[in-house]
Amino acid sequence: MERKLKRRDFLKLSAIGAVGAVAAACGPAVQPTPIIQEKIVEVTKEVVTEKQVQVTVEVPTKRAEPPMLVEKVKAGTLPPVDERLPETPFVLSGREAIGVYGGEIRMPHFDPVWMTSNYDITGDRWLHYSDFDTKTIVPNVLESYESSADGKEWTFKIRKGMKWSDGTPLTTEDVRFWWEDVSIDPDVAGGVQWQFRFGGERMKVDIIDDFTFKFTFKATFGNFAAHMTRWHQFWNIILPAHYLKQFHKKYVDEAKLVEMAKALKLETWTQLFWNKDQWGANIWQGAENWKEVPTLGAWNIVDRPQEGLYLWERNPYYWKVDLAGNQLPYIDTMRYDFKQNTEATKLSIAQGELDVVSQHDVSIADYPFYKENEEKGHFVVGDYISCMTDRYVFFPQHYLADDPEMTKIINHPNFVKALSVAFDREEINNSLYYGQARMGQLSPMPQSKYFKQKYTTAWAQYDPALGNQLLDEMGLDQRDADGFRLRSDGQRLTFLIEHAGDRVGVVTNKFVEMAVTFWRELGIDASAKVIQESLYNERMLNHQVQCGVWHADRCTDMLLHIEPQWYFPTGDPNQGTACSAWAQWFQAEDKTVAGLIEPPAEILKLYDIFAQMTSTMDENERVTLGQQIFDWLADNPLEIGSIVECPAPLLFNKNLRNLPRPKSVIGWDSFGLNTYHPAGFFYEGGVRG
Repeated sequence: MERKLKRRDFLKLSAIGAVGAVAAACGPAVQPTPIIQEKIVEVTKEVVTEKQVQVTVEVPTKRAEPPMLVEKVKAGTLPPVDERLPETPFVLSGREAIGVYGGEIRMPHFDPVWMTSNYDITGDRWLHYSDFDTKTIVPNVLESYESSADGKEWTFKIRKGMKWSDGTPLTTEDVRFWWEDVSIDPDVAGGVQWQFRFGGERMKVDIIDDFTFKFTFKATFGNFAAHMTRWHQFWNIILPAHYLKQFHKKYVDEAKLVEMAKALKLETWTQLFWNKDQWGANIWQGAENWKEVPTLGAWNIVDRPQEGLYLWERNPYYWKVDLAGNQLPYIDTMRYDFKQNTEATKLSIAQGELDVVSQHDVSIADYPFYKENEEKGHFVVGDYISCMTDRYVFFPQHYLADDPEMTKIINHPNFVKALSVAFDREEINNSLYYGQARMGQLSPMPQSKYFKQKYTTAWAQYDPALGNQLLDEMGLDQRDADGFRLRSDGQRLTFLIEHAGDRVGVVTNKFVEMAVTFWRELGIDASAKVIQESLYNERMLNHQVQCGVWHADRCTDMLLHIEPQWYFPTGDPNQGTACSAWAQWFQAEDKTVAGLIEPPAEILKLYDIFAQMTSTMDENERVTLGQQIFDWLADNPLEIGSIVECPAPLLFNKNLRNLPRPKSVIGWDSFGLNTYHPAGFFYEGGVRG
């Protein structure tokens, strides 16, 4: 008891007296009064979903110009709005109100280039989950999709008349270019990711006409539409061919391209091409060529006055409208400011300098601070559920390139179990989260169809005596003069936890340091080290990290059935998974390549079940198969989870409207705010206030 009191007191020194305030403040946030505006629409269809009504309408053909663009249209430098929109724009319904134009949104981001706090604002996906139920897949960028009865053929339609931000039409040429000239061009790409070769062969891509294309798979791919909800520009499926052809040797003389490459201090035309085709350009990162890159998002970068500061303006060709036919977005401009760390962000919050502080930059651990500064900072604290924020998970790596003895220890069935039962989740909850989180083992969230109560409790009880017993049974029962356990080779059992600090979450450092104290009490010489994300990724990919840390998203029915990588290794080996080496093997198109590490039989069996989940057309069968995986993991944990469910206290300017409804799930699974259509956010009166 003395140990707990000392640690708890230490962590709470800065929050004395705040616990009572949190208990009173953690109820639903006060919702702004809706703006009622008359509108005349012709309703052609109603779909009732969980007491919400989603409507499809005939869009009025005559529209007013967004005020910010009127002068450009008058001057003839921009076509009128009816010529900029597709024939069938996306119609945003089910909002609090029809908005008004104007204003600026200010947001932080914590890397001078990478916009990991903001990708959700501009990263529109090809399909997405309806925000009415977060279960139904609906068109988004694409106008429609359908599959054959056997799930092998998937046909998609682009919105006719839709345009890139530079006014160039979006057509199936942008799909053909992505596939033929990038994905399967051996001079450009090193292989095709597993989704596009499901069934053992690369899919076939057919361009049917200017707006229709079809993918054909060797095997039934019943879950393919769900994968399309994750991809957007400069990720998969569609690339701006008219722009990137300028840097491809199929369309430009190679000697000219090499000359262009040398001007950028590059050597080859392919290096030049990837310099221009930067992953996530103007969505995830302010790419080097940000001035020239055409986008499909609601806003475009228009200036970078200094390193880390990005200024955005509305995209005149954005393809969404509201129920009255007004072109979105409502907000005219955005400002992303680089913040060195969490404390710099908190200072800006307190001074009222930010209008949206989203899932990467908040924590329930800072709830008292938010409430204390709510009035002064001119914001409201949102009442949302996290599928990312604060949900930390530890990833002991089951293959280490330079330490076969530690690889053997981590792979022993007792080791992860011992770490898990020695991890005092309730102390974490009370010390960091004021008791507001539901703690447990890594598992699907309770609202998931895959959820079983036993997944949260498996090896999640606090029982350090059992932890010591499990380690002793492994043969780790010998200790040195300092009381630390010895490995079979006579070395002290050290265990280094590496993580990327604020990039992973607001209170990562405190969380990990508490874990270190728990595991040192087992006789493990545990320690922690904060490193840059780039170095963390590099060390993960090289199998040098003993234990990594990330936030346990991919926990809802929007995502866990297509990206279950936190539970067992299927993807993204650079952030965290049970074994980056196994994930690399899973992803490899040619599994005979030297250096790949084939997983053990029990993991291969999980891969086989996942393939069946991916293939089946029957959702109930998919859930049953998924639960087979989670049942096995409950008995054989590969990771140490912490939080089953907790609040996500996002911050919004008090005057912002059309925000996500209370209790909405927000995090990586929802692609942040993107599922809730940030292009529909607006300021009451059109000004920040």
